[in-house]
Amino acid sequence: MRASAQSSLPVQHISSEEFYADVEFLETHWQRTPLAGIDLPLIDLGTGDPLVFVPILEHLEFVYARQIRTFSQSRRVLLYRRHESRTRFISRAERVEELLKVCDARGIASADFVAHGDAAMVLFEFALRYPQRCRSLIIVAQGADYRIAPHPLIWLLHEAFLRLPIERLIPAIILRRMVMRYITHTGPQKRTSDTNHSLTQLPAHLIEEQFRKIALWPAIYRYSVLPVIHSFDIRKRLAQLAMPILLLNRRDDALSPEAKTAWLAQQLPYCAAYHVIAGCERFFLYSEAEHIDPLIEDFLAGFSIEASSASSSNG
Repeated sequence: MRASAQSSLPVQHISSEEFYADVEFLETHWQRTPLAGIDLPLIDLGTGDPLVFVPILEHLEFVYARQIRTFSQSRRVLLYRRHESRTRFISRAERVEELLKVCDARGIASADFVAHGDAAMVLFEFALRYPQRCRSLIIVAQGADYRIAPHPLIWLLHEAFLRLPIERLIPAIILRRMVMRYITHTGPQKRTSDTNHSLTQLPAHLIEEQFRKIALWPAIYRYSVLPVIHSFDIRKRLAQLAMPILLLNRRDDALSPEAKTAWLAQQLPYCAAYHVIAGCERFFLYSEAEHIDPLIEDFLAGFSIEASSASSSNG
């Protein structure tokens, strides 16, 4: 995973047509579902063992589109569009309960869960509170805490954003470009012994198009995003996460440094596998799906076989 570099990897770009087709795939499968007094758009496809995708920000659900296409052929897959707020804070604990309500409403007693970035923070908290509901976790681009460089400057800016109504003063385009810089940050991608294929990149303008669909973005950032990410830290509770966990990250993610996920892999009671992917942007789960999906499939098949063997032995 850490072999010395030999040469730069070639990069190919996802076309607009491919991307729009994946976005349209999700849009055509949303079903509005009443839940706790609100209509929650939800996708529930396939049959078999449930694989639940924990949502990130609205209109960014495309990060899971290719996995939903693939795994709905062999399993039941579920994704919902979370309720965003522009007027009141929605805490991580509320997001946890939202996930629980969705699972209960769809009759899912336990499942395998997939979560990317901010959504992984919610999933970690969910697994700590409701471990019996989690057969396994697939965590993408998230460590056990959240500190963005330059720290503590960003932490202080987030504090100000939470305490003061400055979302009225910050133009959406400024905040969007700041977030985009973190999402699209990447260094030179080198060929190593474990990475001998060309890279696939999701062009920044396609990501930004999705962000522009988010109405009142500064208010969403204050009330829906920051309460989840700010002060996230579960380092002292990792021993409670006894379920099988697959960790995925890329080499130079600015929001989830690889050193932190490497540390997390060593601390978890049951980290079944940790893979560092060569990826060009934060949404590598989408852009590198061709190489990631087999890792997910092997993980899910592997511990299912273990569970089946253990059950047979006990019988």
